[in-house]
Amino acid sequence: MKYQTIIVEKTDHLKKPTIYFLLKTSGFSEHFISNLRKNEDFVLLNGQKANLRSVIKDGDKIDISLDSAKPSNILECDGSLDIVFEDDDYLLLNKPHNLSCIPSRSHQTDNLGGMIVKYMRQKDKNFVLRILNRLDKETAGLVLVAKNIPAYNNIKDFKKVYFALCEGNLEKGSFDINAPIETKVENGINVRKREVSSFGKPALTHVNLVKNFKESCLCSFSLETGRTHQIRVHMKSIGHPLVGDTIYNDKYLNSDSHTFLVLKKLSFTHPKTNETLSFEIDFPQDWKI
Repeated sequence: MKYQTIIVEKTDHLKKPTIYFLLKTSGFSEHFISNLRKNEDFVLLNGQKANLRSVIKDGDKIDISLDSAKPSNILECDGSLDIVFEDDDYLLLNKPHNLSCIPSRSHQTDNLGGMIVKYMRQKDKNFVLRILNRLDKETAGLVLVAKNIPAYNNIKDFKKVYFALCEGNLEKGSFDINAPIETKVENGINVRKREVSSFGKPALTHVNLVKNFKESCLCSFSLETGRTHQIRVHMKSIGHPLVGDTIYNDKYLNSDSHTFLVLKKLSFTHPKTNETLSFEIDFPQDWKI
């Protein structure tokens, strides 16, 4: 049985000094905690069987079974993962263009999620897939996976910086696009395309011009909101759609290109160590900049 160990540092902030209230304040979900009641071996206090009502004190060692979580039922997929960073809590990957993050009707056997599950089940047969930041199929870049519930719920200062090639040249060095985004509806059905609309949800994108080229420009982006296709829609709205975009750039409609958008920089504060971890990857090989 695989356990996650928690060393009790302080109990004075808990409503009651019990294992239950410690887990609640440590980022474990109510569903996960409830499953711990199903087996008397799922909770150990200083190496002895315990339950959620057991009283704890500073310095106690609590082992929580990770076998109580229901493993993801995602179909395993073959493929090589480009691992940027890994520890007991996180797995950071570099996703290529044209690879779906999660399974879909057309990508049941070729998606990043299935590749992650196959890799992680060699280490943890009860692995649950928890992706902290999903990317569009066409978007390349950094994807962070939490290996357990506390890592998923307690991550802090999660920051991302995207880069994209955009049509034309920009004059402003830095500016914001603050425009609501709405999902387009055709014949009463939501379609893949989004658009700027007063009826949409708030969306704020910070844009920074990195370099102008002859017919395009390289920009970096940070987001205050995480709307689907946000960067692509916002840049289309100001007349500078992304190069290769098969949805929002008329030059590439019905082509087999991919959007030249990459999540190049990512940082976060590790909940266990309080250390700020920062990562940056190279541009994909097919970018000509």
